[in-house]
Amino acid sequence: MKILATIVLSSFVVLPTITRAEEPDDSRIIQRILETRAAITHVTGQTNAIFLAFWDFDGTILKGDCSEGLIENDLTRYAGLAQVAIAHGFSQIYPPNSGFERFWNDYTNIDSRVGHWLAYPFIPQMLRGAKAADVLQLSRNYFSTTLSNYLRASSVHIIRELQIGGVESHIVSASGALFIKGASESLRIPLNRIHGIELRIRDGIITEELVYPVPWNGGKRDKIQQVIAETKQEHGGSQVYVLAGFGDNYNTDGPFLEFVARQTLPAGKPLSVFYDNTNAPAEYRGLFYLACHRTTVSGK
Repeated sequence: MKILATIVLSSFVVLPTITRAEEPDDSRIIQRILETRAAITHVTGQTNAIFLAFWDFDGTILKGDCSEGLIENDLTRYAGLAQVAIAHGFSQIYPPNSGFERFWNDYTNIDSRVGHWLAYPFIPQMLRGAKAADVLQLSRNYFSTTLSNYLRASSVHIIRELQIGGVESHIVSASGALFIKGASESLRIPLNRIHGIELRIRDGIITEELVYPVPWNGGKRDKIQQVIAETKQEHGGSQVYVLAGFGDNYNTDGPFLEFVARQTLPAGKPLSVFYDNTNAPAEYRGLFYLACHRTTVSGK
């Protein structure tokens, strides 16, 4: 998509409070996950176990793409954070006034000729030399004024109900970490539970050096396994159970959703939710719970 939009950071703030009717799958999804949590607790007798759910971000929690933006019917609904960051002078290679067009041409050429594995990291890498704190603050501001309006009502509702029921949600995204961490306040998810493509930061300055694993395709599965190990260590060796995964793209989310779905738990079954109506590849057919989410928190 090509996005050449006027960027406004002083719009209205919409906090994601769910007031409209829930999506038809919400109650079934929440019930199944919390019933599995209760069954594990009952069977094992563990009182200090940690229960996790993992989410893709763009398309799954956010309508559109926080890096690339959202176009519907040839109308730009919002510019992506890549364009916003360039316009604010955070790229040393793409100037604020005319740089986004050049960036978009470079990015789409890399994506089509080489692949996502190089294109996705290129987005945060083009911000090398910027202060990490400045980029994070820009992302927070843009979420509070604009992007929070496009959060999926169903996803926000499920995240909050799972939190109330004792299941922590983590985000694992192929967007830049400093971009999606801007959603922390809107989603009420701590920064350390939001994981994206991460670059090494030295003396507060963004570098080009990737921090592995890169959370795209199989890298999302690797990142989840890393989070599980770190969570277990942080909680003194307590048992960690992954109860659910949520995604909307077989290419980038399929491997981690399969990993979640094929686990063997002490009781109950894990649930991998896929938000799409396209035919699943043979290796995933019948493995995921197919759901839909139509509305955003603001009705946009």
